[in-house]
Amino acid sequence: MPKIVDPDQRRVAIAEAVFSALDEGGPRNVTLANVADHAGLAIGSVRYFLGSREEMVAFAFSVVVERVGARVSSRIDTALATLHSGTHDPDARLAATADILAEFLPLDAARRREAIVWIEFETAARTDARLAKTSRRAATQTTELIETILSTAASDGALPAGLDIAVETARLAALIDGLTVRSALHPDLLDPALARDALLAHLRGLQR
Repeated sequence: MPKIVDPDQRRVAIAEAVFSALDEGGPRNVTLANVADHAGLAIGSVRYFLGSREEMVAFAFSVVVERVGARVSSRIDTALATLHSGTHDPDARLAATADILAEFLPLDAARRREAIVWIEFETAARTDARLAKTSRRAATQTTELIETILSTAASDGALPAGLDIAVETARLAALIDGLTVRSALHPDLLDPALARDALLAHLRGLQR
């Protein structure tokens, strides 16, 4: 009996091979031949499931974005429930907020690998229309999430009255991007503990 191959699983496996090739040697290392080698497949199989190199790379970028989004979404309901609970413990509220936002930071090996891949794709997205669409979607989703968190905290009285949510959303998004890039590229200068402390310090500052 022929082996049944799940197309979705095979595509994700190929995306993982793209990540490995990218992490190993940058964008130039992401060729159909190298990806096929990392995936343990023939080049024809890679083409069959994902088409051209450009289609393969675009799919791999979307996998990264969806993976991070799913991880954050899995925590957001619990964290927002804490914010809505009416607790007067500012440390608990701060921890709930930080727990969501810290999912974007490369605080462990898996997330650092994701961050490296994200940086490479974001750089390529400047001149690649297919990647640019995914980049825009990811940035929009992150902005909306941060705005939701800040708006929830403001409506529950955890932030000062009159706080400009749009401005603070932009500041926090830029901080998270900066911490991600710095800690992914220079972990000796910004280790996970320091990155999270910097995020917490910013959030504490918003409560004043």
